[in-house]
Amino acid sequence: MLRRALAGCLTLAATGLATIAGPAAHADFKAPYAQAAAIIDADGSLNEGKNVVKSWRAGTGRYCVQLSHHVDARDSVVQLTPRHALRLPHIAYRHPSATCRLDNTITVNVYSTHTSRLADSGFDLLIP
Repeated sequence: MLRRALAGCLTLAATGLATIAGPAAHADFKAPYAQAAAIIDADGSLNEGKNVVKSWRAGTGRYCVQLSHHVDARDSVVQLTPRHALRLPHIAYRHPSATCRLDNTITVNVYSTHTSRLADSGFDLLIP
């Protein structure tokens, strides 16, 4: 009987945490103190964004993120967070490049930590 009571309590606690964490995570994405923020999927599509015009996959492990015209990323800190544990995104260029030819575009390359080669993976981008 004690096991059933503990199992029931744990189930209720987990359900409560899931309910609380869901809306809070979405509400935090608004990023009121960030210039720009984005969740980029592995196919290059823009899942959610703030002051991001569009994003696209330019090739295997190569992504382009075009920022709104009023966001200047040249002198800003750009934070990238991988959405896959074995992938490592990094900024390749902050200006138009051979990969992303549009103005105010950040080029992001994502590498596999296992093979050290370009690999597709989603990532989060934040410009505080």
